[in-house]
Amino acid sequence: MRIINADPGGAILELTRDELRILNNALNEVCHGPDAIEDEGEFHTRMGAEPVEAKTLLGQFKSALG
Repeated sequence: MRIINADPGGAILELTRDELRILNNALNEVCHGPDAIEDEGEFHTRMGAEPVEAKTLLGQFKSALG
């Protein structure tokens, strides 16, 4: 991973396909895997995001991976 720009408002990162695949797989496990976090409150506590945000990001990862 290469950090292109980072500030308090966000970051621009460059990821290899392998790094993107790792993030995709990890997010897929917490959203859809056998030990997925089903409770929305618990999901937010553990992940720092709402399930819909995580699933949207997961969809973007999948699109980027083709």
